[in-house]
Amino acid sequence: MKKLHTFITAAMIGGSLSLVSGCENENTALPLSLKSEALPLSGEHGVQLSESNWLHYGPESTVTLSSKSGDILDRKPFHGEYMAQGHDKQGAFVLAIDQTGKPTLIRVGKADSLTIKQGEKVETPLEGMCLYQPKGGNTQAFLMDETGMAHQVLIKENASSITFDALRSFPLPPGAEYCSVHNDTDQLFVSEERIGVWRYSARAESEVSRSVVELVAPYGALEENAGPLSIVGDTLVIAEVGTANLHTKLITEDKTLDGERYQLSGNVKIENLSVSFLDQPNEKNLIALDDETSGLVSFNLPISQVTAATSSITNIPAVGETEPVASRGDAADDPAIWVNPNQAENSRILGTNKKRGLYVYDLSGAQLQELLVDRVNNVDVRQGFTLKGQAADIAAASQRDRSAIALFHIHPDTGLVTTANEISTGLSDVYGMCMYQGKEDRMYVYINDEDGRYEQWEITDSSQGWDGTLVRSFAVSSQPEGCTTDEKQHRLFVGEENKALWTLGAEPVDSTSMEMIAETGGMLKADIEGMEVYQTDNKSILVVSSQGNDSYVLFEANAPYTYLGRFRVDLNAQLGIDGASETDGLSVTSANLGPDYPKGMLVVQDGRNLLPMETQNFKLVSWETIEQALNL
Repeated sequence: MKKLHTFITAAMIGGSLSLVSGCENENTALPLSLKSEALPLSGEHGVQLSESNWLHYGPESTVTLSSKSGDILDRKPFHGEYMAQGHDKQGAFVLAIDQTGKPTLIRVGKADSLTIKQGEKVETPLEGMCLYQPKGGNTQAFLMDETGMAHQVLIKENASSITFDALRSFPLPPGAEYCSVHNDTDQLFVSEERIGVWRYSARAESEVSRSVVELVAPYGALEENAGPLSIVGDTLVIAEVGTANLHTKLITEDKTLDGERYQLSGNVKIENLSVSFLDQPNEKNLIALDDETSGLVSFNLPISQVTAATSSITNIPAVGETEPVASRGDAADDPAIWVNPNQAENSRILGTNKKRGLYVYDLSGAQLQELLVDRVNNVDVRQGFTLKGQAADIAAASQRDRSAIALFHIHPDTGLVTTANEISTGLSDVYGMCMYQGKEDRMYVYINDEDGRYEQWEITDSSQGWDGTLVRSFAVSSQPEGCTTDEKQHRLFVGEENKALWTLGAEPVDSTSMEMIAETGGMLKADIEGMEVYQTDNKSILVVSSQGNDSYVLFEANAPYTYLGRFRVDLNAQLGIDGASETDGLSVTSANLGPDYPKGMLVVQDGRNLLPMETQNFKLVSWETIEQALNL
C-alpha cells in the first residue's frame, strides 16, 4: 500500500512553486551495478576530452592535460574549483574559478596545448556553477553563491580574456550546490541538499518558478540525499552526494520521466560528476570524485534508453528594439507595421500602451508620436483606403474604456498618424481585434469580447468620414484575443487563449463554422496571443505567439495548415539587446525595409525588458534570419 504525501518545502525563497503530491517509494528492486575504475589523474575535477586526452585540476592540483595512463601532455599554473562543461565552434571547453575568484576558460589548443583566459574576480564566494548554451544563442553561466542566490550571466570571450555580463539574479533553496542545464529544452536543474532536485526555466526572460523533479525518501526515490547533476543526451543523471547511488530521469519539454537506479562498485562516495565529450554509441563515460579516497574514478553509463524525447527551440537574436513605453507594469501590448511606399526605410511601427494610448516609432525604435487616446489594446493597419474621398491609410484599435473601435488616419506618404473617430460596438468588454481588406477592397474590423463574442464591422468612407456597420457575429467558447487574416485566401484566424487556434472564412457571408488548426498543450503553450500572416507571392506563413513558453510557432496559412517550426527571440550580446518573453501581440511584413530587413520584419511585444531593466517595449527581428534558421 502506498502512502500519499503532499510535500511543501519550508525552504522556498521567492518566486513561485509548483506543488507536488508524491508517494512513499516502496520499490524493492535492487539498483543496477556499474563498475568504477580509479584513474591516475590528480585533482578534484576531471573530464575526458577525446580518446587520448583527459583534463583535470583542483584547488591543490594544477590544470593538466594527460593521457588516460597519466602521461602529461601539457600543464599550466592554474589551481581551481568547479567544472562547467561546454562545446562550441572552437571545440570543447571548461569553465572554472581560480583560487582568487577569477572565472577561467580552459581550452585545448593546437598540438595538445592548454589555453587559459580569465575574467574579473567574482566578488561573492560561490557554491557551484553550470553552463547554458541555448540553440542558436549565446553561452551563459549560472553562478550559485553562498547567500543562496543564482546569478545568470552572459559569457563573452575575447582574444585574451572573458567577461561576465549580468542577466538576472534569483533565489535558490538553502544548500543548493549543484546544477546542470538541458540546453535543448532550456531547463535548469538544481539540487537542494537533503530535500531533492528542482527544475527552473533557464531562459533569462522567463518567470522565476520551480517544480519538483525528485525528492528524498520518504517522499521520493532518492534514498539519502541530492547531489551532483549531469546531462547525458536527454537524460538527467542525479548522484546522491556521499553515496554510490545514481538515478536517471528522461527529460521531455514539460516533465521528467523515471529512468534507472544505479550503484557504483568499490564503496565510492560521489562528490562531483562530469560527462565525457567523447561520442559513444551505447554508453557514456562519466568521472566522479570519490570523497572516500579523494581520487577520481571513471565509469560508463548505459545510454540505450535515451531517445529523441525533445524538440529544441531555435533562438534568433533581436536586432532592434523600441524605446520603452511610459507606463510601468503590463503596459505594452500589440504592434502593427506601416510600410512607406516611397522610402521603405522610413516605415513606421505602431504600438499600443494599453494603459495610456498609441505610440509611433521609426525602424530604429525611436518614438516619434504619442497619441493619448486612453486604453487601446490591439492595433492593426491597412493601406490603400480613403478618408472623405482622399487617399488615406487606416489603423484600428480596440478601445477598452468605451467598448469601441478606435480609428486612426495615416498619411499615405509620410506615415503621420492622427486620431479620426470611434465606432461603438455591441460588446461589453472589448479585448482583441484585427483588420481585413476583403473582396472588392471592402474594409473590415473584427473585434472580440473577453466572453468569446466576435463582431465583424465593415468600415465605409463618405464625405462625412469613416463609419461602421455590423455585418456578422460569432463566438468561441472561452476568452479570445489575437486574430489575423489571410487576404489572398479570404481566411480569418482566431486564437482561443487557453484552448486552440481556429480558422474560418473571412467574408461576412461565410459560414461561422470553425476548423481547428492546433490545440494548446503541444507546440502551442497557452496563452495563444498575437498572430499575423507573413505573405509573399508564393508563400503564406501564419506566425503565432505561444506565450506559455515564450516562443513563436509557424504554420502554413493554407490548408492543411502544416506546422513549420518554432523559435524564440533571444538576446543580442553584440548589440546589448535582450530577448522577448510573454509576448502579447506581434506584427510581420514581407516588404523589403532596407538593408537591415531585406525580407521583412517581425515585431513582438516584450513582457520583460532587460539589459537594462526598464518598462516594456517591442523587439525587432529580421525575417531573413528566421527564414535561414528554420530552413523556410
